[in-house]
Amino acid sequence: MSEDTGRQAESGYIVRQHGRWWWLGQLMLTGIACFFVFFGISLLAASYRLGDPFSFIMTFFAASLIILISIVMVIGFVFRMRRVMLIDRSMNDHEVDNDASH
Repeated sequence: MSEDTGRQAESGYIVRQHGRWWWLGQLMLTGIACFFVFFGISLLAASYRLGDPFSFIMTFFAASLIILISIVMVIGFVFRMRRVMLIDRSMNDHEVDNDASH
């Protein structure tokens, strides 16, 4: 199996190596999600300055939903990147152990 497509893990699963473009994409998605968190917070703060109660309620709940979805996305992207880092690190440690034993 070629080095750029993946490696065989001990469990028999093929572990895909993630390149720079994957990491760049994940960081961009995390940044966009963080932008929407801050946008939701500013929208939430702005909703308190509205005079109409109906507009306040609609804006308040819309901002809360934006914040909730964006925070969940940030957490998901961070956990995905962390998982990939741990898998890559364990695969590299396993390769070093195999090279040292031969």
